[in-house]
Amino acid sequence: MIKLLTSTAIVAMLAAPVVAQTATTATTEPTAAAPADTSGRGYNYTLATGDKSAETFIGKRLYVSEVEVDANAEMTEVDQDWDDVGEISDLVIGEDGQVKAVLTDIGGFLGLGEKTVAISMDELVVIRDGDSPNDYFTVLTSDRALLESAPEFEWPEVQ
Repeated sequence: MIKLLTSTAIVAMLAAPVVAQTATTATTEPTAAAPADTSGRGYNYTLATGDKSAETFIGKRLYVSEVEVDANAEMTEVDQDWDDVGEISDLVIGEDGQVKAVLTDIGGFLGLGEKTVAISMDELVVIRDGDSPNDYFTVLTSDRALLESAPEFEWPEVQ
């Protein structure tokens, strides 16, 4: 009986790589393209020029400029007149699916003393980075003192 169990275990161990190899080969074969969405429900969104992923937006540095910036400008580095005030930490999305506010952590030092401020998405200017077509700078026309005196944003407690 022990010989039967031992030989079965050895066969199982030797067969495992073959099973794994077969599974890998089966999944790498090309698949047919998904049928086009004709339901009118919006499953086939096509990216428009300027569209950005929330994943790449969150974590970006926020710069403040006291003078208007040209949204059509193409920069290769941070303008010397821009003030780095914080980092975008989250987005507030309304029931209509639109970005209502950009939450930015400002002030403080190494995370101590910083606060989260809600900035209207309409107030931000996104400027393309000329060195990297998939990168950009996010700028708010304001001044640092005004931004730092803005009320702190807090999500309401869920009951």
